[in-house]
Amino acid sequence: MIFEICIMLVLIIASIEDVRTKEIPAWEIAACAVISIAACALNVCRGKSDALGIFMSLLPGAGILFIALMSGEGVGFGDGFLLLAAGPALGPWISAMGLVAALFAGSIVSGILVVIRKAKRSTRIPFVPFMTLGMGAMLIEKI
Repeated sequence: MIFEICIMLVLIIASIEDVRTKEIPAWEIAACAVISIAACALNVCRGKSDALGIFMSLLPGAGILFIALMSGEGVGFGDGFLLLAAGPALGPWISAMGLVAALFAGSIVSGILVVIRKAKRSTRIPFVPFMTLGMGAMLIEKI
């Protein structure tokens, strides 16, 4: 659970940075990657994880990177790299379902902002806060 808490702390910091600057600093992605590598090493040594589980936990981040590539960064590459780096520490279930929750929450908020005319369809909204919310909700559900 310590690795998940560390990842959530980095995601909270990244959320603040994403809202302020609409960018995700490389050190936040690197911090998630280091935490994930440590979590994977410990889980593999304990027999709690295997190569397939680690690979599956990378898929949500890879999916966001693919969407960023196809949409001309409608979703930023930083969002995808952050999720790719955090995924192995969180595990495949939390990564995937947290992403689903983040996409759902982001679309609801975006839709409301468009309806009340506080944003246009082309307005860029930071995604990391929704990702943090989704991952946090899935971690709470896990407890």
